[in-house]
Amino acid sequence: MKFASREYTGKDVNVDKLAEAIKTFFSEEGFKIQDGVHPKGHLIQVRKGGIFRTLLAMDRAFTIIVEGDSSDVKVKIGVGKWLQDLGVAALEAFFFAPVVAFIEVPESLWSYEIEHQFWHHIENQIELGLQ
Repeated sequence: MKFASREYTGKDVNVDKLAEAIKTFFSEEGFKIQDGVHPKGHLIQVRKGGIFRTLLAMDRAFTIIVEGDSSDVKVKIGVGKWLQDLGVAALEAFFFAPVVAFIEVPESLWSYEIEHQFWHHIENQIELGLQ
């Protein structure tokens, strides 16, 4: 399964504010967003909308997991199936078996560029101090 993961240790990061910064980033890029909160962290799914994606049943989405505490935050991003409802069962699946929750798909230039911009934005936010 393909996903990228980065860990930020000793940065004093507010996990809730980091999740909000992630949602803001994707919102400004025109993505549809859904999220869920779990005691272990946040699960955020984002996808581009549009009639063609609906007609073609394209249910792929970027799936982001933010977990940890202020001194040790881990962020994972990958491509997963768009979940219709981020209920308790879905959240549990991502936090207790996250590797199987991501779908292996060929890399595209578009997803690479979005992921690159995402990491740049998150690291800037952390350096600016999400406390």
